[in-house]
Amino acid sequence: MMRNKKNSALLYLCLTLSPALFAQDKWDDEEIIDLELVNITASLFALKQMDLVLPADSLTGDNLRRVGESSLGATLDGLPGLHNSSYAPGAGRPIIRGFDGDRVRILQNGTDVFDASFTSPDHGVAVEPILTERVDVIRGPASLLYGNAAIGGIVNVIDKTIPRNRVTELIGEVEFRYGTVAGEKMGGFSVQSGQDNFTWSVNYVKREAGDYEIPGFAESEYMREQEEDEDHHEGEEEEEEGEDHEDEEDEDHEGEEEEQEGVLLNSAVETENAAVGFGWFTENASYGFALNQYDSFYGVPGHAEGHGHGEEEDHEGEEDEDHEGEDHEEEEEEHGESVVIDLGNTRFSFRAEWLAPNDLFESSELNIAYADYSHSELEGSPGDWETGTVFERSGIDFRLTGVHRPIGDLTGALGVHIKDESFLSEGEEAYIPGNELSNSALFAVERYNTDWGAAEFGGRIESQSLSPDSPDLGGVDDTTFNLSGGWVVNLQENSTIAVNLAYNERAPNAAERYAFGAHVGTQSFEIGNPDLGIEQSNSINGSWRKAAGAVVGEVSLFFSEFNDFITLEHLDHEVFEELYPGEDTGGLEILQVEAVDAQFYGFEVDLRFNLIDEAEDNLYFNLTYDQIRATNQTENSNLPRIPPQRIGGRLVYESGPWIIGLGAKHTTEAKHLAPEETPTEGYTVVNADITHRIESGNVAYDLFLYARNLTDEEVRPHTSFTKDGVPMPGFGLSTGLRIHF
Repeated sequence: MMRNKKNSALLYLCLTLSPALFAQDKWDDEEIIDLELVNITASLFALKQMDLVLPADSLTGDNLRRVGESSLGATLDGLPGLHNSSYAPGAGRPIIRGFDGDRVRILQNGTDVFDASFTSPDHGVAVEPILTERVDVIRGPASLLYGNAAIGGIVNVIDKTIPRNRVTELIGEVEFRYGTVAGEKMGGFSVQSGQDNFTWSVNYVKREAGDYEIPGFAESEYMREQEEDEDHHEGEEEEEEGEDHEDEEDEDHEGEEEEQEGVLLNSAVETENAAVGFGWFTENASYGFALNQYDSFYGVPGHAEGHGHGEEEDHEGEEDEDHEGEDHEEEEEEHGESVVIDLGNTRFSFRAEWLAPNDLFESSELNIAYADYSHSELEGSPGDWETGTVFERSGIDFRLTGVHRPIGDLTGALGVHIKDESFLSEGEEAYIPGNELSNSALFAVERYNTDWGAAEFGGRIESQSLSPDSPDLGGVDDTTFNLSGGWVVNLQENSTIAVNLAYNERAPNAAERYAFGAHVGTQSFEIGNPDLGIEQSNSINGSWRKAAGAVVGEVSLFFSEFNDFITLEHLDHEVFEELYPGEDTGGLEILQVEAVDAQFYGFEVDLRFNLIDEAEDNLYFNLTYDQIRATNQTENSNLPRIPPQRIGGRLVYESGPWIIGLGAKHTTEAKHLAPEETPTEGYTVVNADITHRIESGNVAYDLFLYARNLTDEEVRPHTSFTKDGVPMPGFGLSTGLRIHF
């Protein structure tokens, strides 16, 4: 049960007063209005991308289908400033400008997804990217609109579950595809229809993929060299003791290498997503409701090895006591086990929009979502799974915004945002205690439009209450403030310059305050810090944009300076034993939460060069280039897992029913390593695609063939916790049929 009675009462009051608040005295009987979608992800106003203060992207249509993967992070990987956490095929979370976890908010139709992906990189995002309408991304601090967890950016998945427009005919799309690299089979459909003021929607997607192929060994060359050095050292010690088992161990290692070459074991993934929605449209309003069920069952490659390495150190002492044979048997059993995650999320959502609800507002929108999420980490083998750890999260997200009528050249919006949630973890890796979290916020944004452009400014005040279930841990109440101001200046030739300044605060979450225990997702023993203060940052973002001509696109520069930036730092084992006598770390690396001063800065380039621009033939080249640096100013070092420099290009030819694309993206080696961070080599990935459309009446058939990683390059993203044991897939083809009607 939610503990924060104050927020619950406020939510009930808002719901109770909504009909009175949005009632209007006179209805317009002369015209029926279909309420078109207003994109409020990046702005509370209906604006074109050129007129936004913060940089934003929208991935839609064929472009979204072409890059669609089993995880949201893998789908967005490659957009300027966006990378994938790359933990597993079923667990890839977007990273924006080097920010991940609880600094990037994942939304579904404008409200929280309520999964557990922010707590650990091996936890999947409970969203299906395929057959969604579009994915909106804000690159930069969006805390003003979306609160604490948006200090790095926003990813908003807008699906078709809630009808946003009146539909009276049957429309939709169906897609089937097959992929070679993992034997992937995917099928789904999204259909809408209705009558008069009523519209319904049904969506379904199912995906099955086995262990995927890799171009070499699962372990990186660096890791294999480290293990060879360790084996050589152990062999010398055994020879000195007269217990030479070198030949036997070499055979064991050779067997493991053969098993892990060519295919990444335990990388299979199965997902299923079903949703039904309803919409009701009146002359000046629309109402929608949807029920969504998302399920995923995916392997976590390398996860069990984290256990094995930790226990291997524990067995060293036992080997000295002549129990070597038993220990080898236990170790082999550990390596033979798999770890999979069985994930489910049930989500209810409601959306309402009103045009001219009263004399004060010209439009208002209400979004409410309730979700019940859980996942179990299963260990063992198929048919003999044992539950290790269970995570549960449930909550309600309430967001009410209203755009007031213009006051001269000044337009603006006001909003209230309330969220209540509970989190529970039980089992071997329950390193985060159960807790209740409540957030309530008020925000306002004003925009002053002029002949030369526009100025925009706003603020948000948010109250956060965190209450752990354990009576030994004290709860905490935090109040954060966010301020933002910027302007957009119109230039000649359909171009603009935008500058945004922001001051943001973020309250620590439960993991950062209270974590204590083995976190095998990061292969570490994590220790929280209950004395953390508010994380503060000052940011500036500048963008140049061009919308027409031979060259179009955007170039952005950004800089953020943090006080009390919350990060994990290494703790020596001897210091740990002094601080926590009797505690066992299992041989894992020890990481303790600390607050430091930090800086993030970099740039992004996203340009399109129109080489041929005719009615039937188009030839253009897309250039993307991004670079991010992040430093720990307190320790005069680098922050970990920051994406290296990346440059890419894609040449596209469109002629009648044909679309042909060829692209390559090069990621440089990681040169700015954090303490204890292993090196990462650079790599180049080449992709190609071809689509042919056949039209017959009101139905269009798209036959497509996508080729990924044409050169079968070994790819290990530096952003991944498991890069040295989990490479990305090798060469693969994906082909299928997409039907629009």
